[in-house]
Amino acid sequence: MRHKVDWRALSVAAFGMIVALPATSAFADSTSEEIRLLKARLKQLEAKVGQQERAAKAEKSRPGHVAQAVAVTPGFGPDHIYFKGLEITPGGFFAAESVYRDHWMGADINTPFSNIPYPFQPGYHTTEWRASARPSRPAMMIKADLDKQTHIMAYGEVDFLGAAQTANSNGSNSYNLRLRQAYGNVDFDEWGLHVAAGQMWSLVTMNSVGIRPDTSLQPPVIDHQYMPGYNWARQAGFRVTKDFNKQIWASLAIESGATTFAGPGPTILGTTAIPVFGSPVLLAPAVGGGLFNSLNNYSFNRIPDVIGKVAWDGELVDRKIHVEGFGILRDATGRSYWGTHSQWGGGGGGGVVVQLWPKLLDFQFTGMIGKGIGRYGSGGLPDATFQLSGAPQWISERIAMAGLTLHATPQTDVYAFVGGEFAGKQAQWGFAPPATLLVGGYGNFFYNSAGCGLENDAVAAAMVAANTSIFPCSGQVKALRQVTGGLWHTLYHGPAGKIRTGLQYSYTVKDGFVGYGWTPHVAENMVFTSIRYYPFDGTAPAPALATKY
Repeated sequence: MRHKVDWRALSVAAFGMIVALPATSAFADSTSEEIRLLKARLKQLEAKVGQQERAAKAEKSRPGHVAQAVAVTPGFGPDHIYFKGLEITPGGFFAAESVYRDHWMGADINTPFSNIPYPFQPGYHTTEWRASARPSRPAMMIKADLDKQTHIMAYGEVDFLGAAQTANSNGSNSYNLRLRQAYGNVDFDEWGLHVAAGQMWSLVTMNSVGIRPDTSLQPPVIDHQYMPGYNWARQAGFRVTKDFNKQIWASLAIESGATTFAGPGPTILGTTAIPVFGSPVLLAPAVGGGLFNSLNNYSFNRIPDVIGKVAWDGELVDRKIHVEGFGILRDATGRSYWGTHSQWGGGGGGGVVVQLWPKLLDFQFTGMIGKGIGRYGSGGLPDATFQLSGAPQWISERIAMAGLTLHATPQTDVYAFVGGEFAGKQAQWGFAPPATLLVGGYGNFFYNSAGCGLENDAVAAAMVAANTSIFPCSGQVKALRQVTGGLWHTLYHGPAGKIRTGLQYSYTVKDGFVGYGWTPHVAENMVFTSIRYYPFDGTAPAPALATKY
């Protein structure tokens, strides 16, 4: 916009300056001296306006510049940082959290639900309490308008829940950064097209509105593993989404896959577990290298996971509602007996978010069913086991979660959720000459669970050299179920940001498959607390708008 000199305003300003001239000017000997001083002031004002106009032109001519409307309130500053046409918004929070468990798991604020200890493990017989600042989560969002119809956004987010081999809790508690999200998204308004790439919430994750990576919806729990029954993953991929008038959405994504396997359990007398490691080697493992940690488990990944999703945003009576459905196609690959074996798997699911009572009570549900979907559930159940040939064999699974969130006051939310994950039996049998029964797979009745309910350290101590126990425990997980509830309360929300406190209680049950000797069963009670400070999530009085170029 071209700045024009407003001579009328300058004249009024000049007149005001004459009135405010120093006392020495009031006693000038002649009118000519007053006129001379007035002209000098007028030239100063013209020079200042001209300088501002030239600076504005220079800024506007810079590549990629787009005019921005900046909210400016004296004493508070802008809501965003502007740099070379970019709108930069810092975010995230600092956290101080704790967890109490009635059975020791050796875990931080994120709970590995499949590892809840059975009675034969020492951890079952002692409690656990931990405090942690590791969930602290710095974040940053960058936005820019390439033109009136094209908008670009980049988002990055980390926390400190990574645990390298050097990380420990013995002294400095120096845990490393963990990448949560790092992606870019481009919106093409003219075509209703959205393209995203990078590490983000998987397309299987529930959205609160539309299908965008920045609208993924998590249950409001403190546990950073969330809860059994919740579908999610954060992984790298590429996504293309089309919206139809922001009401109907369709999306297709390819995402980096992985397969988690369950090996055979200990067997009863007269049987032998498969796969057998010997000569020839039945299974060839996928060994990590390069920038992967070789101590971690990896899988053969031939192709990405392919996920499609459709969603609808609308209203039922006067209640806003979001409904979605998705499908996933997966591949598992293994190498055994000099042969490569692959198997297709996948599944489908969906969810709904609805305002049962606008601004007061919200309901959400999400579910998924299929084969080889274990790693997309918070419970971490395995995707696959092995056939007699050593080829992968998918495990069927059902995942579901539902809950209510009550906005009791503008500062307080109260929630209650229930969820579960259920694995199907995938047992394998065969015979080897002369009369040996080969057993394998997942949930096989011939796996020995006699020791799952017995703490047998005394027996095991006598057999340390063999590292075995007379009372083994298979304990392969059949089901994980949880009931949880809690509240969040905002202690402060103002120009200095926001402070929230949270309290959560959860009751989790882990059941194993019926096996020889005992049916594994255990329950875990957990209590979480949280104090979070969001320094960039502040409020300010109604701002005056100033145009920034």
